[in-house]
Amino acid sequence: MKSLIKIISFLIISFSASAFNWFPVQSYCQLNQGQGASCQVCNWQGYRPIFCRMNVVGRSSYGAFFNGFQQGWIYPGQCINCFVRANNPYYDPLVFANANAQCRF
Repeated sequence: MKSLIKIISFLIISFSASAFNWFPVQSYCQLNQGQGASCQVCNWQGYRPIFCRMNVVGRSSYGAFFNGFQQGWIYPGQCINCFVRANNPYYDPLVFANANAQCRF
């Protein structure tokens, strides 16, 4: 009986510990005519809200880097967006953007 209680306790602890691990989520970025970039992460995976942290990095044609950060709860079927904008899009437009998102339940 004691071994059964130990096994059940171990399973409960292991399931609760693994539920809060960070996992990567695919992001989608779109450049807006060199003026900036919009990146988004959506919760299409399940029926529970997830908490996400998203870092966005943009690079201009002359090599300047722009960073953006967004975090928050995403409910099922919803998305969060993060933006980066070029300082002078006519002289030095944005040519690249990428987002890295980590989420947990």
